Amino acid sequence: MKIIHTADWHLGRILNGKQLLEDQRYVLEQFIKKMKDEEPDVIVIAGDLYDTTYPGKETIKLFEETISQLNIEMKIPVVMISGNHDGKERLNYGANWFEHSNLYIRTKLESMIEPINIKGVNFYTLPFATVTEVQHFFKDETIQTHQQALDKCIMYMSKTLDKSSINVLIGHLTVQGGKTSDSERPLTIGTVETVEKRSFDIFDFVLLGHLHHPFSINEDRIKYSGSLLQYSFSEVGQPKGYRVVKFNNKENINDYFVPIEPMRKLEIVVGDYEDVIQEKVDITNKNNYIHFRLKNMSHISDPIINLKQIYPNTLALTNETFEYYDAIDQIEIKQESDISIINKFYENITNEQLSDIQEKKINQIINNLMRKED
Repeated sequence: MKIIHTADWHLGRILNGKQLLEDQRYVLEQFIKKMKDEEPDVIVIAGDLYDTTYPGKETIKLFEETISQLNIEMKIPVVMISGNHDGKERLNYGANWFEHSNLYIRTKLESMIEPINIKGVNFYTLPFATVTEVQHFFKDETIQTHQQALDKCIMYMSKTLDKSSINVLIGHLTVQGGKTSDSERPLTIGTVETVEKRSFDIFDFVLLGHLHHPFSINEDRIKYSGSLLQYSFSEVGQPKGYRVVKFNNKENINDYFVPIEPMRKLEIVVGDYEDVIQEKVDITNKNNYIHFRLKNMSHISDPIINLKQIYPNTLALTNETFEYYDAIDQIEIKQESDISIINKFYENITNEQLSDIQEKKINQIINNLMRKED
């Protein structure tokens, strides 16, 4: 069996005010062309097809056109699950009808014990769910962490798992030790969201979404496909594409990554303002999406307007002239959790730390906001 593993399309993504739909359409066209050459037995999309719960009409149209070409015109079976960015009800609409054309959309925990059998391989699906949702599904208030939630789900799946068959898990989560980026929204606030690799031991292979780096972890049988495009400047230099997984039998499984070149990449340019304006710096492509980090421009009014005349897709500009930072370091913020940033801000203003009650209340507020967004 030949499986194409992809995830994290994030259709409708907006980066620093720039709508990326044109770039996404281009990369999906390349993906479709490659599928004509690959001729896979199944395509697995491991969550985050959309970037928001309520995508716009053009975004939905692009998704439907892509899936139609892959599944209807090319007759490739497709298995997809919802991620933490997807609206479950919207993505699940019409799922029962679509199964007649071998398009399997799984967004509900109820389906986790119903494997999809394609050419003798059982695909178990675990769509993204919060700890609270898993707790409610099992009516078990002792489930308090992502690890406990995953263990409970896998134990539940094991009841229908045939160990003599090839069993593949499709999930959307963070494995301990995986490389993260700025464009991955936290799954929840106030709890450890990572899970241990040993949790997946009952499966022959695991296909994951959520982390955008295709080599987020170094495991033989647990893989991320990564995102189709670079979605934050922390992903500069990351390869983007899809993964091919081939099964001959339970013991003979191999996989490899296939890159796809985008219309435009993200690029960070560090230098002197005048050198950049005079085009004396090395830039891979003037049409790339660029974050400039420049010195000696304090005397320039509206520098970003000048930059855009030469580099039309300038998305960010940082003044590197000053070497000092405020009490909350900008670089440090990128490395901290939301609650840690709030705590440091509070401490900077009041010279006191948040109490346990205050921190718990803030966690609840953030989680409620995330749930509304999802």
